[in-house]
Amino acid sequence: MLKPCALTIATFLTIAGCASKSKEATDLDQRIKSERPADTPEEIAQRAADVFSSAPGMTTEQRTKLNALYLRTYADSRQIRKEIGQMKSLLFKEAATKKFKSKDINELTSRIIDADQRRLNLMFRALEEMQTIVGTGEDKKELYEYLRQYDYPGTGLR
Repeated sequence: MLKPCALTIATFLTIAGCASKSKEATDLDQRIKSERPADTPEEIAQRAADVFSSAPGMTTEQRTKLNALYLRTYADSRQIRKEIGQMKSLLFKEAATKKFKSKDINELTSRIIDADQRRLNLMFRALEEMQTIVGTGEDKKELYEYLRQYDYPGTGLR
């Protein structure tokens, strides 16, 4: 049982943590919850195509290249996330029967970290390629803000 002092400290930290959530974070949470989830990869791709087709100040060629970049990046990222899910599943099965410091568990942990890093590198390369496609500069601020507002539908994840 917690001592009264420890209980008071834990309660205070919990209240302080809840109170520190910014208005922007709360607004974002509400926007995420109101976004209709996309149920299929095709629906996600269609939403992306809709966003790119209505983005301001882009040529048809830029729209086509950006859409192809998105579809390729989405497919590659999805495959990596699938692999991570499989490895995590096996990690939990292994953890149930072996000590956490076993060779298999260490190897799985390492592979999960490597796969997640591959996913991040993929996203950063896609951002660089997007900059090559649409350019950079003051005149592109509106376009980048428009594209920044686009999340994977229904997830709030970029």
